[in-house]
Amino acid sequence: MCKNVVALEPVESGTSFPVSQGTLYCFTKVAAAQSPTQITHVWYFDGTERARVDLAVNSVSWRTYSSKIIQPHEMGAWRVDVLDTNGKVVRTLEFEVKP
Repeated sequence: MCKNVVALEPVESGTSFPVSQGTLYCFTKVAAAQSPTQITHVWYFDGTERARVDLAVNSVSWRTYSSKIIQPHEMGAWRVDVLDTNGKVVRTLEFEVKP
């Protein structure tokens, strides 16, 4: 999780972010992929799915990301599940949005 992505690199990674940040990014570096394929980022707030983003993976080593606008009232526990093409969770990123 990070505050921005510049030149396909995460900027200011962390596990806690101020709600004033507005937009957060889930950056994923894929290694040893069977290409072409895809992954999916599923964003959850307080256990409820808030967004689902399919992302192409077009080579063996690939960097990609999704973003989510965080609303002022969406403070608390968040997570992003990274799914493979079969819908299996391959990684979970947990983070918190604070005042």
